[in-house]
Amino acid sequence: MSELTHCPNCQKKLQGGFMSSSVPLVSKEQTRVINEYRDTKLDAYCNECGSNLYRHSCYRMSREINKLTEKMQELINAIPVVSTHSPLNWDYNILDMVTGQSTTGTGVISEFTSSFTDLFGAQSKRHNQKLKAGEDMCFAQLRRQVMQLGGHAVIATDIDYSELGAGKGMIMVCMAGTAVKLNNLDILGEERVKQIAELFEVDKQLSYLQTFKLE
Repeated sequence: MSELTHCPNCQKKLQGGFMSSSVPLVSKEQTRVINEYRDTKLDAYCNECGSNLYRHSCYRMSREINKLTEKMQELINAIPVVSTHSPLNWDYNILDMVTGQSTTGTGVISEFTSSFTDLFGAQSKRHNQKLKAGEDMCFAQLRRQVMQLGGHAVIATDIDYSELGAGKGMIMVCMAGTAVKLNNLDILGEERVKQIAELFEVDKQLSYLQTFKLE
């Protein structure tokens, strides 16, 4: 790009003469963000017109990222995570091992409550909620890794629980499984196949937007 004398967008003079100040350009990354939401893509924008354009583009991009993230959370459970080693009638290629980990604190009060309620044959609701949250996080990690590998499901999934540090009240939930790519994806059913296809499109767009560095 040759040296600019005027802003390609607003035609503001960029290079000042004697006793006059010059108008700087916004950064290349800011220009890239601006161009993402403009029909006319320009090589540069001066700071005077570019600042407002950049703020508006950042707002639009942030909203789009949030919407895509919410959509991914809605669709990601379409990826099966099963404990079966060879699901019936599945034709697949093995991709790689996937893992997930989550650590949570139970706290002294939670431990006491759990011990007290167990005396009456009940389970600590608070304790179980924390374990469930840890499991959900691990499931999400496995599914996300499968998507990154271009797979469709996790088989042979194993889940383990362990205490971290004696008396520290910390519990770790660990999951491991095998990521596979299905050759007969229709075995999952029409609705789930549709959701998985949409999920991959959402992930592709989200990954693209995350390449931008909002300043």
